[in-house]
Amino acid sequence: MNPRLRTRRLQGLVAVGILAAGLALPASAFADTTGGAPPIQPAFSRDATITGVSVSVTAKLIANVTVSFTCQPFQTYDWNTGETIETTAGHFEGGGATVIQAQGRTVAWGQVELFGQTVTCDGTTINRVTAPVTASTAPWKSGSAVVGATVQLSDESFSDSDYATSGPIVVKLSGK
Repeated sequence: MNPRLRTRRLQGLVAVGILAAGLALPASAFADTTGGAPPIQPAFSRDATITGVSVSVTAKLIANVTVSFTCQPFQTYDWNTGETIETTAGHFEGGGATVIQAQGRTVAWGQVELFGQTVTCDGTTINRVTAPVTASTAPWKSGSAVVGATVQLSDESFSDSDYATSGPIVVKLSGK
């Protein structure tokens, strides 16, 4: 093979490599490495229903999320009698709320875990839980946002449970 042809091929390969590296550098320098906003689960219900979610903003940093829900009576095992009985006494055992807001090129979001209060699960009583969601990437702004909530409830003996997710709900963020 002609030495000139080899030199030109080598120069061409080096030029293509430099060009590829030059194009890849800005993409990697500006890549989002934060992991982004957490996903909001689709709506789902197992003996509980999220009936509403409301949000109020305090000082642009805290979004107070109130989740309203109902739940069905629990079928619990009575160890003294060996029978299954129905009870309306429950505990809020877990759940959470996620707020996501587009702010131009920035996506502000925050998340909170919910737990620890007694609830009445009779199918009609509307229970409420409120928790503060701190903005993790940018302060909250007045305007539209998306909220998702989950609730997990259990009877006193943990033999039956109810669960619900809201799916994405569009809300307006505004101060008190």
